[in-house]
Amino acid sequence: MKRRDFNYYEANAADISLEKITSSEKNAKVLRRLRDGDDNLTCFILGSGRYFLNWGKGDDLGWLGYFIGRSVKIQQLDIWRLLEDDEGRQQIDAFFDCLARNQSIRGLKSIQLGDNGSEAFGRTLGSLPQLEELVYGCNNLGPSGFSSTLGTLLESGVLKLKKLWLYNNNIGDDGVAALASGLRSIGPSLKTLGLHDNSFGNEGLLPLVAALESCTSLEELDL
Repeated sequence: MKRRDFNYYEANAADISLEKITSSEKNAKVLRRLRDGDDNLTCFILGSGRYFLNWGKGDDLGWLGYFIGRSVKIQQLDIWRLLEDDEGRQQIDAFFDCLARNQSIRGLKSIQLGDNGSEAFGRTLGSLPQLEELVYGCNNLGPSGFSSTLGTLLESGVLKLKKLWLYNNNIGDDGVAALASGLRSIGPSLKTLGLHDNSFGNEGLLPLVAALESCTSLEELDL
């Protein structure tokens, strides 16, 4: 499958048959609800749970990203695990390229995205300034991975989060130090910060404690 982006789906959306572009009737029904603006579809779980459990080997994931990107109803999006093969990477890139157009999502949870998913996810976050809650767990980013995907973004001040959970990412002392720099930008809005299971010690804790002084609205801290 050739690389596809939002412009591709936008150009073809008017003429497609949902049954023909998806790998299952279940997925076609989900896309139809998104396309038609179902008022009850405010929370969407991808990869596990109620909606879109299996996207198959076609272009289901790209079309899903397109319809979520255009949705004005979805408030919460949870993403659990993504394919890691070559075709999976193409679908992941298309999904996140389209997701970046969304303006309604306030809460975003991502668990075990893998290398490809984490990279695409990091690119997308900068286009979602409306986010209030971000959960990013079990992605094994490591210090350099965190700095490149989230640390720089947080420091830019694009996101004004109220809740930030970064558990079990193995970001270490260097990653926590990068987070500390970012906290000075989002601190006034932040109410919850979760960092457990990230393999850091006093070297990372010291700059974090100093940065927490800027978190004047903080109500919950989980280390």
